[in-house]
Amino acid sequence: MSNHSQAACAKHYIGTQKASFLLNISAVRLRQLLQHGRVIGAYKSGRRWLIPLKKGLPQITPGKRGPAGTWSRRRRQVNTRIDSCQ
Repeated sequence: MSNHSQAACAKHYIGTQKASFLLNISAVRLRQLLQHGRVIGAYKSGRRWLIPLKKGLPQITPGKRGPAGTWSRRRRQVNTRIDSCQ
């Protein structure tokens, strides 16, 4: 593991697949939100998005048009193991 990816894990950054699972939306939709700058604190390192967690979930700013977002704003009720630093 490189020094940069170790530093990212220490700050609780995750990738798009894990973030989309936590938000209960598709990875494609999450990438659209990332491209529009709606995920707070997310940045691109090479080809990968690094998404910070706040209270265990990525933070998304509300849109200006259309219906309200339907992603999950609370933690999942079942115990799900996500290995983010292995």
